[in-house]
Amino acid sequence: MFRTMRFVGTVALVVCLPAILALGWWQRDYLMGWYLAHQLVMAKPEEKNHLVESLSKLGEHAQYPLLDYLETSDAKSAPDLCFAIGAMMDHWGGSKSKASQEFYHHLARRFQNLPEDAKTEVLRMMLRMDDPQTREFTPAKDLSGGTRWILGIVAKNGKAPALHASVSIVAEILKTSPDREFQAICADIVSRSIQAGDEDTKVRAIQLAIQPETGMVDLTVQALQDPSVQVRKSAMLACAPALESISVDVLLPSLHDTDSEIRSLCETALGARGLRPEHIKLGKLITDSNPAKRLEVLDYMLEDPELDQSVWLRKLSHDPSAAVRVGALRAMAAQTTVDMSDRIDQMSRTDPSKTVVELASYYRKMAQKVQAAEASTTLINQ
Repeated sequence: MFRTMRFVGTVALVVCLPAILALGWWQRDYLMGWYLAHQLVMAKPEEKNHLVESLSKLGEHAQYPLLDYLETSDAKSAPDLCFAIGAMMDHWGGSKSKASQEFYHHLARRFQNLPEDAKTEVLRMMLRMDDPQTREFTPAKDLSGGTRWILGIVAKNGKAPALHASVSIVAEILKTSPDREFQAICADIVSRSIQAGDEDTKVRAIQLAIQPETGMVDLTVQALQDPSVQVRKSAMLACAPALESISVDVLLPSLHDTDSEIRSLCETALGARGLRPEHIKLGKLITDSNPAKRLEVLDYMLEDPELDQSVWLRKLSHDPSAAVRVGALRAMAAQTTVDMSDRIDQMSRTDPSKTVVELASYYRKMAQKVQAAEASTTLINQ
């Protein structure tokens, strides 16, 4: 029995060993790719250039090991792996080569599964991919499909470091690509950057949004309330000249900004929209956080009968404070020059405060009685 087992084992070894050796020889370059990628992750600084050069010469046998290691990389290894990927694509002939385009497609499809550090490094690698002849941003032209996919992922849930690199990519795309789909993704990147980027990223995104050709000035509105003074200042500088797309109501809250320069810029922007000093003073009162200050608008209106009282009373009638809405309601009911019965009627039906509803209903009924009496008097006189 023992001799039989030994004989079978010997035969299996004789038959299988050549096959195993042949398979290893056939896959030697692919195995070498795994080995070199692992060595690169573990390498000392002085060893990295040699390993990158060796990986780039392996070509397609190195691409999947590099991608797999990139999926498990960290802040230390991701830059080296991306540098090796860039060198490999350069060895293939750059972005115009079929091999680079196929690899870039695979990279884009796996981008969503990469760690945040790796995503950021991929985006930084993309920034270095220029056409040597035209100096145009290569991914926007030769690798556009993959770039759309990658930027679309960043636009949905990109973190601050990835957004920082993405904003630079958007700046390059806007210079070289008129593609509407690209521009839509760029707008999403700018919007996401203003919401979730760091201070520098937000400022750079606002600078992109302000450019006339982008048509994204309205994206800067949300940045007017950003915690960073520098971001708010950049947003105000972006909004100020946009006379048609940025309304007065959007700018008014900035009259209360803690930074004096921003307040001054806001007053200048409002003046450019035709507001006189007295209008700006009213605008500051009506957007004050203190309801008592907002009620002062009523006193100010009595002092200046030339103001369009209907505009300011309607604004006050939508105030979040019930006390302010009551004040506006009484002033509207006392109006003799402007008919505001439509707003009084609306408040009697839709105001969230029961007290305001009851008071508006009373004024509406009183107005109806007055109208009925006037109509009766007219009939008698006729």
